[in-house]
Amino acid sequence: MAEKFSKFRDPGTGIQVFLTPVVASSSSSGLASILLPLFAALGVVRAIVGGTSWGLYLLFGWKGFLRVVLFALGFVRLAVDEVSSGSGKRRETTSAVGAGGNGGGKGEVVLANHSSWIDLLVLSYLYPGIQFVVPVIEESTMAASTSTSESGAKKRGTPKANAMSANTRIATPTASTSGTNTTAPAILGYTILTLPSALRFIGALPPTRTALPAGTTHIHATLSATLSSTTAPLAFFPELVTSNNRALLHITTLPRTSPTLARCHITTLKYSPPTRTSISSVYTVGHPTGSIYTHLAQILFTSSPARGVSLKHSDLSAGEGGEAWADQVVASMSNMARLKQTSIDWWSKREFLTMVRARSKRA
Repeated sequence: MAEKFSKFRDPGTGIQVFLTPVVASSSSSGLASILLPLFAALGVVRAIVGGTSWGLYLLFGWKGFLRVVLFALGFVRLAVDEVSSGSGKRRETTSAVGAGGNGGGKGEVVLANHSSWIDLLVLSYLYPGIQFVVPVIEESTMAASTSTSESGAKKRGTPKANAMSANTRIATPTASTSGTNTTAPAILGYTILTLPSALRFIGALPPTRTALPAGTTHIHATLSATLSSTTAPLAFFPELVTSNNRALLHITTLPRTSPTLARCHITTLKYSPPTRTSISSVYTVGHPTGSIYTHLAQILFTSSPARGVSLKHSDLSAGEGGEAWADQVVASMSNMARLKQTSIDWWSKREFLTMVRARSKRA
């Protein structure tokens, strides 16, 4: 499968940024098969406890309920490694980061890398009351994706012209011949969503205006205006879409200068790799080929009841030496989580999703 998606391999790092990490196929699955009945039995208990706590969290908003949800998902330990932006020294804390354990306050903005719906749960636990800044893209983006999928299906059904075209890979298709649209979709603005609403769009492209939840009418023209529009703590994922937690997508949406009313926190999440007894926490492809519920069921009923995530936090100081704020953010994320920077843009996810869905239909 990796060969089929080689066009999404970053030339500088060799990393395929959208493929979900999996255990090598040569690994034995005997242990997993033996433990599966135990995992399934524990999964029933985890589902009941986690589901009940999730419902209580939605009703009362107390972060303790969300901690139980994360525990049920397997995150027994959620200590935050505090990284000093000045001295480089680190300390470990289990409290909410950035606000003395009381969550975010006025004008606080959290910037984080993005690879799973679990990111949102973790940030909501660390920053009680946090809301999520989500970009809104033009409607034609989705229409173009659909037409590309249909045209691609027709082209795949066309017989090869000759043996050379069928068995060689030396030609590089252009956008006009491959159906690839390399133009960045227009971002109409940014809106602010609650945790349940933001979860709907994980694994897909950013929503269009018509896809937003009912009652979501206010769309801010710029990211800076959005970050300064409320006293609630806000989270923003500069990558815009989920990648596979191995590298950072090329980040182009951040303003060059720091928003004047925002105190900026950088929080990075690096999940433990998958094992023979546990699937990855990474979630790169959403509905219709998969869903959060499917991924959740795999975590609860077919995986080990313990999984890990490395959390690091730092306050971003004002730019020094003329370095742009956006560059500071990207460099900090890359260094803190040891994620390499790539040249793959977020809108490449559009074609990736089209290919995955077409492959799913053929299967």
